[in-house]
Amino acid sequence: MKHIIILMVVALALIAFIPHGENAVTPEQKLGVSGEVNATVIFQFGNENTASYTVTLPSDNHTALKATELACANLSLTLNYSWGTYGALVNQIGWEKNDWSGTGYYWHLMVWSNKSYSWKVSNSGASNLNLTDGGVVAWLYTVDNPNWMPYDTVQVAPGYMNAWLTQRGDYNNTGVSHTHIIGDNIAWQFKGLSSYGFSSTPVVSHGIIYIADGSAMYALTMHGDDLWNSTSGAAGYWGMNSPIIYGKYVIIYSTNNTIRALYRDNGTVAWGFKINGAVTSSPVVAMVNKKPVLFAATYVSDSAGQLYAIYIENGTLFWNVSLMGSNYYGSPAIYNNTIIVPIGGIENSSYVWNAPYGVQAINFTGGYVWNYTSSSSVRTAPVVSGGHIYFDTAGGNLIALNVNGTIAWEMNIGPSTAPPAVYGNVVYVGNNTGGLYAIKDNGTSGTVLWQKNLNGPVKAGLLYVSGRIIAVTDTSNSSVYCLYSNGTLAWNFTPEPKNYILSSPVAVDSYLLIASNNGYLYALTENASLPSMGAMSVGNAVIGAPIKVSISASQTYMAVLYYKNTTGNEWHTVWMSYENGEYIGYVPSQSTTGTLAYYVTLTDSQGTSKTSQVQYTTVSSSVPELTIPVVALSILIIVAVVYRRKV
Repeated sequence: MKHIIILMVVALALIAFIPHGENAVTPEQKLGVSGEVNATVIFQFGNENTASYTVTLPSDNHTALKATELACANLSLTLNYSWGTYGALVNQIGWEKNDWSGTGYYWHLMVWSNKSYSWKVSNSGASNLNLTDGGVVAWLYTVDNPNWMPYDTVQVAPGYMNAWLTQRGDYNNTGVSHTHIIGDNIAWQFKGLSSYGFSSTPVVSHGIIYIADGSAMYALTMHGDDLWNSTSGAAGYWGMNSPIIYGKYVIIYSTNNTIRALYRDNGTVAWGFKINGAVTSSPVVAMVNKKPVLFAATYVSDSAGQLYAIYIENGTLFWNVSLMGSNYYGSPAIYNNTIIVPIGGIENSSYVWNAPYGVQAINFTGGYVWNYTSSSSVRTAPVVSGGHIYFDTAGGNLIALNVNGTIAWEMNIGPSTAPPAVYGNVVYVGNNTGGLYAIKDNGTSGTVLWQKNLNGPVKAGLLYVSGRIIAVTDTSNSSVYCLYSNGTLAWNFTPEPKNYILSSPVAVDSYLLIASNNGYLYALTENASLPSMGAMSVGNAVIGAPIKVSISASQTYMAVLYYKNTTGNEWHTVWMSYENGEYIGYVPSQSTTGTLAYYVTLTDSQGTSKTSQVQYTTVSSSVPELTIPVVALSILIIVAVVYRRKV
């Protein structure tokens, strides 16, 4: 009898630990310590620039409005709101103001829904929405579709507090990142399929990296694991072009003269649009008549190119107009309802560029606004910042235009095709002989603050991040240089095997991404600053029951579990709870057997994150007679029978 009682206790204890019902649903993750209420506020502007900040709310005010006030103060963003019948109405954040009757842009308050694994429009105003510890909200500046839902989506998600949605970070081409971890430690490296390596610049959304080489478009985790790739056989040859992200799409030109929109989640083609000519630069996006429109400028040998306007919803033509020359590797910029297109000129069969050169401004309905004619080819992305348009020329001048197309000032810096980065009133630019410059804009003149010589031509875009400048050289032993804003070298890194670098650097979510012609994409970081991530384990994976995933960690983080169902091709999200030295999350019950893929990201209160490798487990059939409770009860019966026989 004593043995039976012991076994009954064990069986009941095992039953108590089986996840079931509401106990299988994880509570919201706590970011702060006991007594604190920490919340993260994300901002996504109309030019697709993103920023975020985690704030500590006072004990007497946990509203989203207070969190927004604190985040704006820390990010030096203007915040304007008014009070009405339904509470506070946010009218302006940063430089973006509500424009109800004009463009239709206004600020949407979004909340993260763990239940649906997505962002939702808040049902409450910012002054009435109280945040719990670890809460995440976002402000999205966009236009609504006819169903009063935002056309765009928030491209930043819990666990990943930065995004890089265009080749230059935003549609003003500023080349400015808002992350803060920069180091020269290799966190991971990914090898592509093409023998020619990577020449395109990666973009990042929701912690997923999208990059193309001559063989495929890839979607990678922040650990460098391949989530999907769309090869040339399925969707065209990709080549050197850089993608952009808008809404649910990743959009890129492939060299069979087709612009394609792929679904970000799985890489399947949503639509393709055939054009006349090649697109060598990244396209840009803006809202026109309250609909999202893609603008792509073309290159045509021995001829002028065209600017195409394509509806993103269905990939159909809105309009196209002729340019004064061909666009060549310089992404257009968007400013004040105008597309600003750099013009390389007209290239003849001997690869010589002939006039006309310069910059051309075209409005959103295809009308010509102004032309600026330069003395040499413009093959770089123009930057719009602080009332000026900056670009460099193959002939050697850095030019600053007023936004109406008139000249403000120019300076000789040597021949250049490298897109500048602009932060505040300082322009950072490189040239074809390895010169790197910091030039102060005085309004009607420029002053060189400092100049450095690097080990080869600077042809990729410059990057400004956290008071540092990132430049890469394009030579047989290309290097990555990190300099403080005063010109002092912080560090430099030479990828192995040595090769050329044409891709621009990208800094996002604790990593500096560098793509090389040697075939590798590198993630550089400060390894010591990343969250500490321990061993990961998965519980009994059977259909019909939640599947427990745990990972050990010694500190408090925001822990996010990503998983892909056995029957699906999209990734979903679950927040994890902290219990006895490990984070625990439950993948919802699976309906069929198969392979379950999952990985985890840990993020601290400063936005520093680390992602695990993608793991796989087999979900098997649920066999009732083999479940723990049934096994335990069976043992009891057997022991009871044996015991009675002995008696």
